[in-house]
Amino acid sequence: MLRSGFDRISGAAGHDVGSILMDAEAHIRAGAETETPWRYRLDELAWRDLVDGLKQSHLPFVGVWCDGVDVHALFLPHGVQPLAATLALEDGRYPALSPARAVSSLYERMIFDLYGAEAMWATDVRPLVDHEVWSNTTPLAASPGPAGGHKGMIAFQPSDAWAAETVGVMTGIGPATGARETPLHTALVLDGETITRAETLSGYAHRGFTQRWKNSRVDDACRLSGRVVAGCSAAHQVAFCQAVEAACGETIGHEVAQLRVVLLELERCLQHLYTLGGLAREAGALLVSSRCMWFREQILTETAPVIGSRLLMDHCVPGGVNLRAATEIGTLCTRIAELGEEIYPTLVELWQGYPGLAGRMAGVGVVNSIVLEQVGLDGPVARAGGGDCDCRRDLRMYDGLWRFTAGRHDGSVEDRAAVLLDEIGESLRMLTELAPRLGLTAGGRIDLTYPDGEGVGIAEGPWGTILYWVRLQNGRVEQVFMRDPSASALLAYEAALPGEAVADIGLIRASLGVNAAALDG
Repeated sequence: MLRSGFDRISGAAGHDVGSILMDAEAHIRAGAETETPWRYRLDELAWRDLVDGLKQSHLPFVGVWCDGVDVHALFLPHGVQPLAATLALEDGRYPALSPARAVSSLYERMIFDLYGAEAMWATDVRPLVDHEVWSNTTPLAASPGPAGGHKGMIAFQPSDAWAAETVGVMTGIGPATGARETPLHTALVLDGETITRAETLSGYAHRGFTQRWKNSRVDDACRLSGRVVAGCSAAHQVAFCQAVEAACGETIGHEVAQLRVVLLELERCLQHLYTLGGLAREAGALLVSSRCMWFREQILTETAPVIGSRLLMDHCVPGGVNLRAATEIGTLCTRIAELGEEIYPTLVELWQGYPGLAGRMAGVGVVNSIVLEQVGLDGPVARAGGGDCDCRRDLRMYDGLWRFTAGRHDGSVEDRAAVLLDEIGESLRMLTELAPRLGLTAGGRIDLTYPDGEGVGIAEGPWGTILYWVRLQNGRVEQVFMRDPSASALLAYEAALPGEAVADIGLIRASLGVNAAALDG
């Protein structure tokens, strides 16, 4: 079974046989210490040794980002304990991590588009979000480039593999389809109605988060983090707030932490019901779809007067929570639990017994353990394909609450739907257990001072691990790096489409949680 959802892929031997005898983690820790205890500075040769070591290592990879001067790579070697490597850019270049970690390719393309920093020996050098329509190229570089020269429609730029191997009828879908999905163009090669190859073109939803976070007020940065992904606002803001609190060396109280758990588990229920409703609608099971959405609406009706809004954003703030009626949270959990007892069993029975629903999804869009390892995807998608990954097991706020990760092994749309349905039941159980523990105080917020420093925060969102790295400087947010499952989900989506019918694209995409807004940043 997969122990971690982050990317762990083996590869060929590197340029120095002696250097790879040291494991990847040791390569990082052999670097120069920095002011941050878990971050080490490497020189270029040591960084190249790290890349070679990663090809033979299972070190869980989080992501790579740039600040214009240095490039940083973050790993989680032990649970949720961070370990980072830093390399100074030399002439605007650095050795790529993508030969060892496939998902790094998307981060490297983003770095080039924003900073102009080139990843040497990268596996893919196509633009990710800059399609020559910006007012400046490399806008975050010390000297931004001239405006892009493209004035017409954004054109699909295939990879080298696509150009070399594509045979068949070429077509594409999105983003101007009038459907509800986020804007993402999927280029397809078809043999009749069967997909033989698929690649994506993103960037339509780029909102400039990296620049907007830079030098912002902490509260403003928190508010912005809640707008990265609709349906995952609470998870993003919990992770951001934890990162800020870690940078400040502060720890919130136990009840406040459990109030955050309520927000996270309510969000998981709401998002999973929304996803299941969409899957049932795509499969033609309109009765099941309406039941899912009705259950979701019942939860929202109970939640809004206590939480303060129908949207679970801006209720987690650095140092605490911001709830309209925090002393009523325990009562709210009880009411949600009662709703669950009334509605959830019949929903499960309806889903499992609805004629043709399981058959419509069975064997469709399989994402197996090999693909999961290659793309570094965790969350319910991995748990449906044999993965044993759920960061709640390592988070202190879930002590005594988290019991197990519901899992399947075949990795199809049907399996992913079953895992989502099981997780709703688990979230309802947690809310039931939390009910008598909460409402004793109003939660509140501790006052934070903002010293210079760095921190990492982690939350298990509806689609997997969400991580924030935050650097504070002069009382403000100097820079933010955000890891969302969207990058890995996109690679899984591309890998799952070949061999599938065109009519199943909607099912596959919805079941994988592909989100262009989170990917584009």
